[in-house]
Formats: sequence, C-alpha cells, structure tokens
Amino acid sequence: MIIDELWQFPVKGLGGVRLSSADLVAGRPFPGDRQFAITTGHPRFADTPDGNWQKKAAFLQLMSHERLVAVDYHFEGTVITISRDGTEQLTADMDTVEGAAGISAFFADLLGDSLAGSPRLMRINDGAYTDQKAPWISLGGTASVAHVARTMGHRPDARRYRLNVMLETQTPFEEANLIGHKIALGDAVLSIVEPVGRCAAIDVDPENGERGPHLLPRMETSFGHTDLGIFAEIIDGGTVTPGDRLRILDQAG
Repeated sequence: MIIDELWQFPVKGLGGVRLSSADLVAGRPFPGDRQFAITTGHPRFADTPDGNWQKKAAFLQLMSHERLVAVDYHFEGTVITISRDGTEQLTADMDTVEGAAGISAFFADLLGDSLAGSPRLMRINDGAYTDQKAPWISLGGTASVAHVARTMGHRPDARRYRLNVMLETQTPFEEANLIGHKIALGDAVLSIVEPVGRCAAIDVDPENGERGPHLLPRMETSFGHTDLGIFAEIIDGGTVTPGDRLRILDQAG
C-alpha cells in the first residue's frame, strides 16, 4: 500500500483540502483537521464553552444538513473566504467578534428554518472536533471506496468518507487487516487502533449534495459491517507524502 491522497478538513461538516504533504506529531490529531465547527443553534448547546471538544450532535454536519456541500472556503491566516455554489459570499477574520458573527449569520441564512436557533462558530484549543475525542487520524483504501460505490450504485469519491489518508489498495477492506499493528508511513510510525464505523453522512453525494438511499443497512447486508477506514494513533511523528509506502513493523515471521 502507498499513500494516494492526504486530506485535511479544517471546518467540521464542510469540504476538505487536499495536501501535498503533512507533518504528523506524536499523540496529536491530523494537523489542521477539524479545528473549527459551527453549532446547530439548538438551545441546549447555547452555553457550550468555546475551545473544548464536544460530541458531534452539537455541530452542523452532512448527516443532517446536506446543503453544506454547496459551501466552499479557503483560509489566509485567520481570514476565511466563503463561497456558495461558486460565488463568493463572505470574507471574515475568525479572530474578531465581527468576523465570527458574520460567519454565524451566513450559516443561519443558508440553513434557515432547519435550525433550532442561532448557529455559532467555535474553535478548539487542543485536539480536534472529530467524532471521537481521542487524538486519532483516519486512513482508508481506494479499493474499499470503489467496491462500496460499485455495490451501492454511486460514483466512487473518497470525499464521501472524509478520511485523512487515502491508501492505494487492491482489495476491498484490506486496510482493516492492519488493526492491532504498528506501521511506518513516510517518516511517521502509527498504531492502528480500530475500524471507522460510518454514519448517515455517507448518504450525501460530496459533489452535488444529493442525499441518496440510506447506505448503512445495505452495507450491513452486503458486507456484514458498516465500516470503511481505520483509526490510527501517531506514535512517532514525521512527514508523510503521497507516494510513501506503508510498512508493517510488527509482522509475524
């Protein structure tokens, strides 16, 4: 297996940024990943403190708001420029009160009556707004993405699964065989922890935002599980780059 693509998702629930390399740090999440999130506006999250990890129910996500697919963005320092359907909508400095308020207002206008209150931009101080609190990164295989797409009848697109490291693989779900092993990837060493269980966010086409059939029951029937991808803990930091070959460090024999 070799690295095919590297992906960073700076804002939870929004699109990702493809990277030419990444500097992994021991005991840390994927660099720059899920550093920001937008709350749902529900009253029970109104007093959620900024900076601390929260469960995903607190935030906007594709599972419940497929219109987020229409949002694109890019950063220059702390300044974010947000576009919708290819048209620039907002440029705001996330470090200012006015900028944060403008970003929150944009999502309130975008999602309207589907929200229970006013959404709020949040930034985590330590870690990432990933679905699990542990500082893990995620990996997956190209053959797995292609196999699920072929079986379920949709276009193969790794963005559907929002994984950090896409590995070029030949056999569907072969990356699951790495669970319990230590691997070298580029200059880094990872411990493969457990599979990535999927949620209804994978029903949404990352290209056009269309919500297709619910895939989890169909995956269970077809494959006997609803996993795609694996979680890993970074043991030793280092640079990873597309083309780097994966090596199993504790292979028996």
